[in-house]
Amino acid sequence: MLAHLPLRLRGASLIELVAVLSLAMVALGAGLPLFGDLHASLRQRATINHWVAALAQARIGAVERGNNVVACPANGDRCAATSYWQDGWMLFEDSDHDGQRSDEEPILLSTPADPYVRIATNEGRHRIRYRYDGSSEGSNATVTFCDRRGPRKARTLVINNAGRVRSGAASPTQAALTCAAG
Repeated sequence: MLAHLPLRLRGASLIELVAVLSLAMVALGAGLPLFGDLHASLRQRATINHWVAALAQARIGAVERGNNVVACPANGDRCAATSYWQDGWMLFEDSDHDGQRSDEEPILLSTPADPYVRIATNEGRHRIRYRYDGSSEGSNATVTFCDRRGPRKARTLVINNAGRVRSGAASPTQAALTCAAG
């Protein structure tokens, strides 16, 4: 019946349409989890980049102000006594050098948490303090970032005593602790 029409004017049959739609659904179903992992990876990377920028701001601020600048997990406008930072954190000028924010000490940065990325410092490190000369007080601080992808994809930032920051893969122990904290 359609034999007399030119080939380009013929339509597709219902079977052909169903076959194409089925293939498209299979391809979409196979690719969708990859987009979820990509989104989680980008969110984690953005959080880490924000940390690197904030730590640079703290270091520069300490040198410019000639005073200590502290990063700590926040409990409102005060430091929380925890190694877990996923509820938010802040930078403040620590002019009385006690490691706690007083009402007269300015908050330089306040960051709400990303509910999709868990953040923890190594045990016993509730604060990261930059001194007036740009160095970081205490031993190296390790900050671990974990998301829904689990410990195998956890990343770290290490702040050395000179105040410099480097990034890398998380140790299995620190990754397991951070990822379990959620």
